[in-house]
Parts: sequence; structure tokens; C-alpha cells
Amino acid sequence: MKQLNPGYKFLTILIATLLLSLTYRTLVNTVVFAVTVSIVLLTPGVNRKRMFFAFLPVLLTAAGLFMSGLLFPAEGAGEITVSVFGQTTLYATSLNSALLLATRVLAFAGIGMMFALTTDAEEFIISLMQQFRLPPKFAYGILAAYHFFPVVISEYEIVRQALLMRGVKAGPFSRKRMFPMLVHALERSESLAMAMESRGFDGNAPRSTAHKIPLRAVDYIFLVVVNGALLLAIFLL
Repeated sequence: MKQLNPGYKFLTILIATLLLSLTYRTLVNTVVFAVTVSIVLLTPGVNRKRMFFAFLPVLLTAAGLFMSGLLFPAEGAGEITVSVFGQTTLYATSLNSALLLATRVLAFAGIGMMFALTTDAEEFIISLMQQFRLPPKFAYGILAAYHFFPVVISEYEIVRQALLMRGVKAGPFSRKRMFPMLVHALERSESLAMAMESRGFDGNAPRSTAHKIPLRAVDYIFLVVVNGALLLAIFLL
């Protein structure tokens, strides 16, 4: 998965998501979730701990939707003789709806996680610029913002340590911490902008590429096979 072209991988995931949004079948959602999780687990280099913490809020959301759909059915639902907590009657139609809601969340989350955990963000932006003609101004702006987050975190830590050395008490969101951090971050961003202008950056001029993202036959095969398999699952399952 990590060797695929990031731009075409995104195109594949986008089409698959649109196709999945057209169907409302619990079995299809379950199969999609199981396949995507298996792919992520079998991909070398994926951080399993990061994957677990990323899926944790998704699982909680799916569980919440399942219980909501189960315990608060629509009017006119057909009853079945099962009770929860000794007093709440379940409904056959609400059980189907609850499963559909829960598996739908899991399916879409699985598709998104498969892309996020197997794709390098910087290579993805470069691929959009090279294969999909994303304007360099937008591409470099996104890359600058992406690499700017660690700078903000670093500035926050510097301000925190400076306040501790001076014996100043300040909460995590205190103005004594946030204001100096924002000022230093803005100074860094202005320095970056001046550095790009001084080196003659022009978004409209032809540019050479130091890092070429290849586009191979396997990327087209991945696009056709994934969406073809999803279409078959939608019509057959």
C-alpha cells in the first residue's frame, strides 16, 4: 500500500467512498471494514499503537449509534420478545437499523484509516501537484502549514519552560503562554515567506522536481480492482 501513488490511491478511496454511500447494506459495510483493517494490519511499517488510538473514538461512536438505534426505535417497528435491562423491549427493525448505523461508521472510518495510515502526507501533496496539476502556491502553502505544526508545539514548550524558570504560574491555555507562542510562530512564518521570496519562488514559473512521485500500471490496476470489487459486493451481497 505504501508503494502506491498517493494521488491515485486517494482517487481510488474517493470513488470507493462515493460507491459505498449509495448502498445501505450491513453485510457490505462489515466486509469493507474487515478488508480495510486487514490491509492496514498487513502493511509493513504501520504503527499499531497509533492505529488503535485512531480507531478508539470510531469504535465508541459506532457503539453509541448502535445503542441509540436499538433502544430508541422508530414508531411502528415490529416487536420481538427480547428485553434489555429487564424492562426495555427490542424491535426487529430497530436492530437492523442499529447494525446498519454502526457498521456504516466503521466502513467509512476503515476506508479513511487505510489511506491515512499508509500514506505519507508530503508525498501526497507532491503527487497532487505532479499528477493532478495542483498549483504550486497551494501545494507549498499546504506543505508549509503541515511542517509548521511542530514549530508551534516547540514554541509552546519553550514558553512553558521560560515561565517555569521565572516562577510564573500559567494554565495550559493562559494568555501568558498562548500570546508569546503565537508571536514567535508568526515571526517564523514571516521568515519562511521572506526566504521563499528571496530565492525567487514563483508559482507560475516552470519548476524542476527534486522528488518525483512515479505513476505505474499497478496504480491503475489498484483503482480498477478496488472499485470493481466494491461494485460486485454491492450487487451480490
